[in-house]
Amino acid sequence: MPLSKSSFKKFQQCNAYFWFSINRPYVLQEKELSDFEKALAEQGKKVEQQFYKLFPDLKIVSTKGSQSINETKALLQQGAYYIAQAAIEANQFFAQADLVHFKEDNHIDLYEVKSSSSMQNIGMEDSTQAPSKEEHETDMAFQYEVATLAGYTVDNTFLVELNKTYTRQGEIALSQLFTRNNVTANVLKLLPEIRESMHQALTYSSITEAPTTCGCKYKSRKKQCPAFSYLHPELTGYSYYDLPRIHESRIREFVDQGITRIEDIPAKNKLSDNQRDHVVCWNENREIIHRDEIERIFNGFQFPLYFLDYETYAPAIPVFEGTRPYQHIPFQYSLHILHENVGEAEHKEYLHSDSSNPILAITAQLRSDIGDTGTVIVWHSTFESGRNKELAAAVPSLSGFLLGLNNRMFDLKDIIAKRMYVHKDFRGSASIKKVLPVLVPELSYSSLAINDGGKATSEWGRMAFELTDETEKETIRQQLLEYCKLDTLAMVEIYRKIKDLI
Repeated sequence: MPLSKSSFKKFQQCNAYFWFSINRPYVLQEKELSDFEKALAEQGKKVEQQFYKLFPDLKIVSTKGSQSINETKALLQQGAYYIAQAAIEANQFFAQADLVHFKEDNHIDLYEVKSSSSMQNIGMEDSTQAPSKEEHETDMAFQYEVATLAGYTVDNTFLVELNKTYTRQGEIALSQLFTRNNVTANVLKLLPEIRESMHQALTYSSITEAPTTCGCKYKSRKKQCPAFSYLHPELTGYSYYDLPRIHESRIREFVDQGITRIEDIPAKNKLSDNQRDHVVCWNENREIIHRDEIERIFNGFQFPLYFLDYETYAPAIPVFEGTRPYQHIPFQYSLHILHENVGEAEHKEYLHSDSSNPILAITAQLRSDIGDTGTVIVWHSTFESGRNKELAAAVPSLSGFLLGLNNRMFDLKDIIAKRMYVHKDFRGSASIKKVLPVLVPELSYSSLAINDGGKATSEWGRMAFELTDETEKETIRQQLLEYCKLDTLAMVEIYRKIKDLI
């Protein structure tokens, strides 16, 4: 099989991963895409479809692999000039470009269409970092080289992205929705290195003996490839890879010294204070609680306490008037209210259930449910405060109230993230989904049909814009209410648990 761009990217990530993906894929522990990642992939397809509308005579290749080569050739013979998903093969390499403009004398322009804008991190606590511009240009260098080997002269390579400043007014203005950047100069700078790496990958793919080690042992946990646990089972499980903000230079030291467990880290090793706290808690099986500091913060709270959580919809192609690509539109909130430290929390909620713009309705209900005094408690304040700022810009009449919420806001996550409370079973994480099972095991997300923000987003979009069956829509509605309610109830119970500890 020719070497495709996706296989080449595996080689760039890790040689061992690349080899096993070709020769023994069954040993790989490929991570299943999250609902959030699946939703991003669907957004990418919609972005491409919108961009293609700018080319009235565009033809689209509908097949993959060897069939796509034949279909591309057939379209060229029919006189097509703009071909989406055009396939090119040469010298054991294969590329299928988002769009190719075929010109006279075998000259072409290449287009890479990306659903990202410079707003690459969508902003949710469990979001996934989108590929960087440099990664896109590396992809285009691979395509450039394959096209050159096939006898084409590449005149231009264009990186097409969503215009983050575009605001929808009426129908979508496609000419304003996208930016086209000619990145040919950058691609040409990358080309010698990419060309050499491509041929190294071909050579490596033909090696008969399986790799026995993996370079990912020197990388942070998030960068480790699917072959890592197969080749290095002694380094899996909770380890120094999971320490907060562990630098790869420190990981290299541990690996080279033969250290495999947190317990084996020398006492005099230079770790950050944060990392040291986690090592101490793990090795000594105890907690670290800065009671005075936490008590000072909690004593500064003003009742009633409002525990607030938003769920949002962030489409790549703006669907509502006055919104931008990937702007977070709150469609739901849950609110638990503690009037005093004892007693049951009062619960209020809002869920927008149709395809109309929820901004006016949700801000009006929020204004009704939250009074002018009292501390607003959230988990991951950057997200919630950002939504309040956007809502304030969209609804000027309530801007004072919405911005005031930010002035009254406290991020409960800070108690964990800023090491005021360290527990070995948090395993270096400050995610509410890691903290809750440790402190309040009777509450759990695991049994919920919707159990993370990415799935909540995609399911609301399906309910609001796609489904017609009222029974199915009502099922999703109840699942969304249950999930968001647990987010704020979890904060209430974590707050109470920490308060009891101090």
